[in-house]
Amino acid sequence: MRAEPPPPWRDEDDPSFQPPRRMPAQRCPYLEQILRDRTALGLLTRYKADCHVDHRTHHFTGRHPVPPCISDPTTCRFYREQWAEESHVIDRYRD
Repeated sequence: MRAEPPPPWRDEDDPSFQPPRRMPAQRCPYLEQILRDRTALGLLTRYKADCHVDHRTHHFTGRHPVPPCISDPTTCRFYREQWAEESHVIDRYRD
């Protein structure tokens, strides 16, 4: 009686293997609305983001633009200023 050959090696069997995890999209809490438009030729993408903090519309254009409003809001100057202001108000009431 012959023994069965071992099963083929799979990456999931490797304890050091971890499947790539997608981080959930972070959105700025002060973002009122974001629209994605395609330009006339379809090569570029344009985002229009309405910011609640400065009440303006910001435009991000490029082949694959990554607005900070949806990728990493902590890099946005408006987000940091508003967050610091709110944090200061909370600290005043806590003390």
